[in-house]
Amino acid sequence: MALSRRLIVTTLTLLLLGACSSPPPPPPPPPRVLDPDAACLKELRDLRVSFEPQAPFGTPGSCSIANPVKVTGDSQTSWNHPGVMSCAMARTLEHFEQQVVQPAALKAFGKKVARLHHMGAYNCRSRRTEPVTAEAGGYSRGGRLSEHGKGQAIDVGAFELADGTMISVKKDWAGAGKKSEFLQAVARASCEHFNVVLTPNHNKLHADHLHLDIGPHKLCGM
Repeated sequence: MALSRRLIVTTLTLLLLGACSSPPPPPPPPPRVLDPDAACLKELRDLRVSFEPQAPFGTPGSCSIANPVKVTGDSQTSWNHPGVMSCAMARTLEHFEQQVVQPAALKAFGKKVARLHHMGAYNCRSRRTEPVTAEAGGYSRGGRLSEHGKGQAIDVGAFELADGTMISVKKDWAGAGKKSEFLQAVARASCEHFNVVLTPNHNKLHADHLHLDIGPHKLCGM
């Protein structure tokens, strides 16, 4: 009996020593971080934007887009022609349409916007306030590169409702009436989504469109 008890104690001691000497469990793996470009593309798909990814081009400081997409519309609107822009710009534009444009159209006209008429997205050039234009591979001779040259801007000329009604910045911005009220409301609210908003109130160069961009500068040109 004493021998058996001694054997049990010895066995338990050995087991305890073995447990104490075993290595600690490995730490949990770090959380997976999704590449920001891939995350942006996934969000566009989740938002049901109609787009095609494009190959990156250019170099920082010149006309370039690191994560370009060619957009043709989304689940609610089509575009008058495709526009190339950065994925981040496409994402911001889609949020703007869903949160600002469509609610404003429903409130003013009882109908949604079915077609976006834009006058250009990516364009390798200097700012239109400068007298020079971008040259192949660069933009310089003194002018600052336009945000269009980085795929971070779009010029919106008109909104077309589901019944074919056109709301034109050039024709309907000034004066009274629902169309003017709609454009003014959309432009004001766009300043909460874009860093720079230029309207016909800003200067004559923007008499026929709304310039919207997500560049580093801040200006609400209402």
